[in-house]
Amino acid sequence: MSIRHRLHPQRLMKPPRNPTTRILFLARRVPEPPDFACRPYEGDGGYTAYYHRVWEALNELGYAVSATSHCRTLFNASPGSVDLVFSLYNRMPINHPELFVGAVCEFLGLPHLGARPNIRALAEDKWLTKLTARATGLPVAEGAIYATLADLETPPNFRGPYFVKNRFGAASEGVSEQSLQDDWAGAREVAAKLIGRGMTVLIEAYAPGIDITVPVLGGEQPMMLGVVHPRSDRPGGIITEDLKRNDPLGYEMFDCAPMTRDAIVADVAALWSAAGPMDYTRLDYRFDPATGKRTFLEFNICCHIGRSGAICLAASQFGWSQADILGHVVEFSLQRQRINTEARRWVR
Repeated sequence: MSIRHRLHPQRLMKPPRNPTTRILFLARRVPEPPDFACRPYEGDGGYTAYYHRVWEALNELGYAVSATSHCRTLFNASPGSVDLVFSLYNRMPINHPELFVGAVCEFLGLPHLGARPNIRALAEDKWLTKLTARATGLPVAEGAIYATLADLETPPNFRGPYFVKNRFGAASEGVSEQSLQDDWAGAREVAAKLIGRGMTVLIEAYAPGIDITVPVLGGEQPMMLGVVHPRSDRPGGIITEDLKRNDPLGYEMFDCAPMTRDAIVADVAALWSAAGPMDYTRLDYRFDPATGKRTFLEFNICCHIGRSGAICLAASQFGWSQADILGHVVEFSLQRQRINTEARRWVR
C-alpha cells in the first residue's frame, strides 16, 4: 500500500449515539451563563465568535461541555470529573503560554487536546522545528537565531533576501511587511526591534512564492485533508500577523502537481513518524509555483479549527462539516490518551 493511499482520508471517528464524555472547554472569553451568548470583544480578530461556534458544535454533538476562561480552573478539576480538556487557550502574558495547559493537565492526570507537551513545545519553537524537519528529510530554508542585540553583530552565513520573525509565538506574532528585507542592514534593524520587545528572533533565507498549508487529522495513520492557500496581498505573498488574526482574505484550495502532492504526503508521514501522534495539526510551507520548490516552515498543534479556516475548508471536499471534524478530534484524542491515563494514575 502506497504512502499516498495510507494518508488519504478514509473515514472519521464519530461520537457514540449518547456520549458520556465530559469536556472542559478552555479559551479566552468563552460562552458564559446565564444565556451563553456570544459577546464579541473589540480587537480580538473574531476569536470570541470562533470560540462560541466551537462550543456550540461540541454541545450539538452531545458532549457534556463546561466552559471556562480561567486556566486556574484546571486545579479544581479531579481526574474523575473531566474526560478531556479541550483547550484553545494559546495566548496569555507568560513565557511560552501554549505549553502551560498541556503540562498542567499531564501533572493532574487530565487528558487534553493536541499532543504530548514535549511535542507541543517542539511545534512552538520554530528553530527546533526546523532542525527536526531537516533531520527527517523535509526541505527547509537556511536560518539563524538571534537572542540579544550583541548577537546581531554577526550576520548569518547565508545571503538575503531575509525573512525576520519571532522564534516562538502563535498567530504569526511579530510578522509584518517589514519582516521581508533585501539586505542584512534592514534585517538587523527589524530583528533589533523584535528583540527590544522581548522576543528571540529567527532569521531565515526568504523563500519566494506563496504560503500553502496542509491540514492533517490524527488517526492510525495521519489523515492529510489536502493543500490550502491562505490568500495574501502583502509584498512577497507573506502572511503577516494582522492577516493571520483578522483573516480578511480567507483561504482557497490549492491544486498541486502530483509530484508535489506526493512529496508533501511523504513529508507528513516523516513528520508523523518523528512527532506523532497528534489530534490534529497543520504543516505550513512556502511554495514557488514557478519552480515547484517547497520549503517547510513549521507545524501547528491546536491551531484554528473554525468553519472559515483551512482545516474545515479542506474537510468540506469530503462532505465533512466542522462538527464532523470536532467529533473525530475528540474521539481520537480520547483514544490516544486512554492507555496513558490509566497507566499514570499514581501521579498526584
